[in-house]
Amino acid sequence: MNLVGSQYALGQSGDEYARLVRQAELLEPMTRRLLEDAGVASGMRVLDLGSGTGDLCMLVAGVVGARGSVVGVDIDGNVIKFARERVYSAGFNNIEFAHCDSSQYLPLTPFDAIVGRSVLMYQPDPSKTLAKAARHLRADGVVAFMEPWMMPPQGPDSPMKRVASCILETLHRSGAHTDLGPRLHRVFTAAGLPQPKMRFEGLIDGRDESPLYQHCADTMASLLPKAIEHGVVSPGEIDVEDVPARLRSAMNAIGYAVSGMAMVLAWCRLARSGPSKC
Repeated sequence: MNLVGSQYALGQSGDEYARLVRQAELLEPMTRRLLEDAGVASGMRVLDLGSGTGDLCMLVAGVVGARGSVVGVDIDGNVIKFARERVYSAGFNNIEFAHCDSSQYLPLTPFDAIVGRSVLMYQPDPSKTLAKAARHLRADGVVAFMEPWMMPPQGPDSPMKRVASCILETLHRSGAHTDLGPRLHRVFTAAGLPQPKMRFEGLIDGRDESPLYQHCADTMASLLPKAIEHGVVSPGEIDVEDVPARLRSAMNAIGYAVSGMAMVLAWCRLARSGPSKC
């Protein structure tokens, strides 16, 4: 979930929260690899920026264990309530949430790590947001983020290209940094952090029953009101319920596996002196 509130083009509905949960399931393997490579480990105290539905908090909580703890920060009060209920149902007792803008959050004790997933892309100034958060780290703390690399679709016109273009353009017109992933190294260094290690990952699936088809439709459904508002599509132009079947047919016709969720993972550890005061 973003920290910008009204600028979040995907909305703050129950359907959007459910979409985020399903998206988190798809991203879990690469997220777990990021946490491991970054050095998030047992006993750590971790801050999750833009914690949304709580999926990353729960993943981190499992990694840090009972001796560690996680704090999730989000500006959406309804998603905080949703996340708390999920965390309680899942039996975690080392996770807490703070309902506030990250720039207003003041922890009582510093963190060993700060993490985030698809959150800096919604900030007007990602480096400024990261710099403020990094002030809550210990001198040798860990920073680990993953952000999308949404590239304009190539090739001839097709249902897949139309939907992908609509998603990209709607997010762009709503102020999101849709290509933040490959620029994370500059976001980190502009925030006064060390040059991060980086890796590019994505999902690709050749099965007809691939969940990526439905994920694309779900994303389009959440974005549709903003897409219409910004004039990206006309009312009735896209039948969201028909999207998975049309995309599947289009990909089968050209013989491609469906791909998506292109993400750039970036992580670093602070020098003992800590981040510069930006």
